[in-house]
Amino acid sequence: MVEKKVILPVLQNEKKVTVNHSNTGCGGCSSKSCKGGGLGIYPGSEKEVVFRNVFLYTIMGLIIFITTYLIVRLLNLFI
Repeated sequence: MVEKKVILPVLQNEKKVTVNHSNTGCGGCSSKSCKGGGLGIYPGSEKEVVFRNVFLYTIMGLIIFITTYLIVRLLNLFI
């Protein structure tokens, strides 16, 4: 008995070429030109900026949570 085997193509990883672009003005991950930083908090940010951003995101999260809770309560009233 001869079985026909299906040959699947194999994915071959190619070497990635890294190119340094000197004209972008990127100073690395610690520079603000990359627009990096989580939640708008960059390395070296002032304490007031960090507190303001954390406070704003906390308030937005609470508003979303309370609005969702109220919508669910309203929908349960009509079911």
